[in-house]
Amino acid sequence: MFPRRLRFPLAIALIVLPLAPIVASVAHFSPVAGRGAAQAAEAAISPGLTRVTTSFDVRHAAAVLRAASRPLAGGFARSDAERVSHDIDGLKADQPRVWRYEVQYQGRSQPLEIRALLDDLGMIDLDFATSAELAPVLRSAVDGYLNSHGR
Repeated sequence: MFPRRLRFPLAIALIVLPLAPIVASVAHFSPVAGRGAAQAAEAAISPGLTRVTTSFDVRHAAAVLRAASRPLAGGFARSDAERVSHDIDGLKADQPRVWRYEVQYQGRSQPLEIRALLDDLGMIDLDFATSAELAPVLRSAVDGYLNSHGR
C-alpha cells in the first residue's frame, strides 16, 4: 500500500482532480478586471516590454522586491515593495496578480509591470517587465539578492 504520509495527500488528489474542470470554470478571480486567471496570466505583460523572469521560495519576495526598488529614483519605492509583498502574502495558488507602475530611472519615466504567480508548494514566479534599458538593471538587482542568499 502507500506509506502513511502519502495517504492523505493522495486521497485529496483523488477527490479534487476530478473536480478541477468545475473549479476552474467557476474560479474567475483576476486582478485584470473581467478576465479569467489564465487570460490574466497571458495578458499580464504588455507587449514591447523586456521581461525579467525569476522563480524562488515566496519567503524571499519582500527582499527581492526591495532589491528591485533600490536602483529606481522614484515610482516604486520601498513602501511600494512592501505593499506588493503584502499583496503576494494574500495570493492564492495559481491566481496571477499584476501591478503596474511608472518609475524614474536615469531621469526618465519607464514602465514597470510586476507579475506574481504562486504555486501550491510555496514557490513564486515573479516577473518584471520594463524598458530594454532598465531590464538588465533589475535583473542584476534580483540576481544579486538571490545569489547572495542561496535562493
